[in-house]
Amino acid sequence: MHTDHAPQPEVSQPHIVSVRGLVEFILQAGDLTAGGFQRRDRAQLGTRGHQRVQRSRPEGYEAEVEIAYQVEGADPPLEIRGRIDGLYANKAPVILEEIKTTTLSLEHVNGEHNPLHWAQAKCYAYMYARQQHADEIGIHLTYYHLDSEEEKTFERRFTLVELETFFRDLVTPYLDWFRKVYARQAGRDQSIRDLEFPYDDYRPGQREMAVAVYKAIQANDRLYVQSPTGVGKTIATLFPSVKALGQGLAAKIFYLTAKTSGRLVAEKALEDMRQAGLQIRSVTLTAKEKICFCPPVNCDPDVCVFARGYFDKVKVALGEIESRQAFTRPVIEEIARTYEICPFEFSLDLALWVDCIICDYNHVFDPRVYLHRFFDFPTESYIFLVDEAHNLPDRARAMYSAELEKATVLRLQRTLKPHLPALAKKLGAINKTLLEKRKACQAEGVEALVEQEPPEALLKVVREFSQKAEDWLVLNQPAEFRQELLEFYFLCSNYLRTAEYFDTFYVSYFERQGQGDLKAKLFCLDPAPMLAAPLERSRSTLFFSATLLPMDYFMKLLTGAAEHPKRIFPSPFPVENVSLLIHNGISTKYAQRADSYAAIASAIESVCSAHLGNYLVFFPSYAYLSAVLEQLKERLPESQLLVQDRGMTEAERESFLAQFSAGNQETLIGLAVMGGIFGEGIDLVGERLIGAVVIGVGVPQICLENDLIKEYFDRQNVSGFAYAYQYPGFNRVLQATGRVIRTEVDRGIIVLIDERFTHPRYRHLFPAHWRGFQVVQKDSEIKDKLARFWSQE
Repeated sequence: MHTDHAPQPEVSQPHIVSVRGLVEFILQAGDLTAGGFQRRDRAQLGTRGHQRVQRSRPEGYEAEVEIAYQVEGADPPLEIRGRIDGLYANKAPVILEEIKTTTLSLEHVNGEHNPLHWAQAKCYAYMYARQQHADEIGIHLTYYHLDSEEEKTFERRFTLVELETFFRDLVTPYLDWFRKVYARQAGRDQSIRDLEFPYDDYRPGQREMAVAVYKAIQANDRLYVQSPTGVGKTIATLFPSVKALGQGLAAKIFYLTAKTSGRLVAEKALEDMRQAGLQIRSVTLTAKEKICFCPPVNCDPDVCVFARGYFDKVKVALGEIESRQAFTRPVIEEIARTYEICPFEFSLDLALWVDCIICDYNHVFDPRVYLHRFFDFPTESYIFLVDEAHNLPDRARAMYSAELEKATVLRLQRTLKPHLPALAKKLGAINKTLLEKRKACQAEGVEALVEQEPPEALLKVVREFSQKAEDWLVLNQPAEFRQELLEFYFLCSNYLRTAEYFDTFYVSYFERQGQGDLKAKLFCLDPAPMLAAPLERSRSTLFFSATLLPMDYFMKLLTGAAEHPKRIFPSPFPVENVSLLIHNGISTKYAQRADSYAAIASAIESVCSAHLGNYLVFFPSYAYLSAVLEQLKERLPESQLLVQDRGMTEAERESFLAQFSAGNQETLIGLAVMGGIFGEGIDLVGERLIGAVVIGVGVPQICLENDLIKEYFDRQNVSGFAYAYQYPGFNRVLQATGRVIRTEVDRGIIVLIDERFTHPRYRHLFPAHWRGFQVVQKDSEIKDKLARFWSQE
């Protein structure tokens, strides 16, 4: 149906904005500054400072008075909310108090110290005066010094007319901006209603997956989806999520992924829907260190032109949202350079006004860097789409763990001794505590001490150091050692913060390192209890991956014992397009590895000589790879061998993959490590990759942390070995084999080398599309079966 009028969404609830958000959006000006160093507990100190001031007030004083005001005649409806710090309702006229805490000397604080503070107070005053029919109101703007505990108060009176003029001048430009936002949302919602699936047909399983996702969102539930390569997981999650957005079930979609490749796939899926008529705005968030125009990151406006005058320039730059929909990293960088603004801060400001945010897991789950602007005081409903969710348990363990190393302490102590001897002394106390733990390890003849309780002695000296370090850092004095001190201070802050979470699913351990070093770590054994609070920030969370097997294992690590819907979809590709062989004539167990090198090299030669093409061979470690490589060099031309090196740069990684060309005139064999940069997230379609050989069952090396995980889950009455070693290892195998068949027309071979693959404990982990596997014991059998497979082309 054609209409000349822009579609309007149904008006149900008014748009809600906080007093602070309103004031900052309209009035904030000047430079983007790092603001100098702030203490770790600055927010807590501020809260306590507020409470101390409030408790000191006389009887009849009301504290923390919530207030909400719906702007009269606003179209679309607008509601402003906030909390008045203090109120003398029994005074005539009524006096409203706005309290601000500071570490700046009160001598330097005057009545015009920060115009935003008066603006917030005047907003509250207007809202209160309108509701209470007051003609005049008094404002006390009180600054409380956190160290001296002294106060300085500025007093003013305003008539209702004065306050109304100020309030209208503030709200009018905000409404002008929000009308555009509202119109965009109306256009978006109409486009969503009109949106058809962006491709000609659903792939097998894809429609069923999309329906399951939509139902989970409707039910405010979580959903686990195991969906092999080829189903089209990204569009099968985004399409129903967009539909839910149009139904008002959520305000924003967070597409969470661990790798750049996942972000690119999400961007493409959104673009495909835009090509089908969807109007949706998205932003891709990139880590500050990667996108910064002034590396190393320095937000001093005297140094960085992109920080200088940021708040004056960003308001104009946000206007780009009218003409663009996809704010990918290159687009953000282009706009940021045009307007000379910080690209990282610009992407965060854009995020407030877009419909879909593509970002790393840590923006939602990491207590150090999560997006406070969305999750501290949520007023909206969100959908979390967790891509490649098999990566989240290990990532979460890292987010909720913390460590300190003795060598770092000693190095910083020596650096600071000539300059800050008192602070160096505090570091000496940390070093002494760690040295005692190292001696205890030696006395007991163990590599590590494991404790089920928080390390109180270490926490005490770390806390004392942190407090002393804050006293110097807060002065913001330049020094050659400042960055080194700051980095260690942040490590200590993370250690202290993590200690606050310590529970039965944590351990504290002290592990000896080489050359007299010692690592102290607070280790999160089970991430599920820590993920619970961040997951509550969403209306619905969808966990999906091609390798979310076994499902119960991932459910326990991500959401604990809670029951949630789960779906396992079959591969959409013809089973005859892949030949899966299991060579059970070779053992790759650690004790037998040295005897396996020649046999594995021979098997690889047999596989890769059966058909000209490109192959990837995955090893459990670099050491194993290197040993077999020497054997391969005796059998194959070195020009055919391509080796993954440790610590490859992005350019080296791209160069490695570029050699997997469909037009290669001779066989190419890439040797890589399971679980590494080539083990997942690469897409070598068609003739670019025709085979994968996997050496071993992927079991991680035996180490302290994996043993601790094993012991913990044994106590939980599940198989600790499976949770610590078998399942994570097999997931690496699944990821490696998933590199071969990427489309419905791809043909290829997969060879698994290890006798354990035929054991029942591994056989029951096989995905459904592996059911046609064949077992071989000799190289001659490999050659015979592969010859038959390739002859069927």
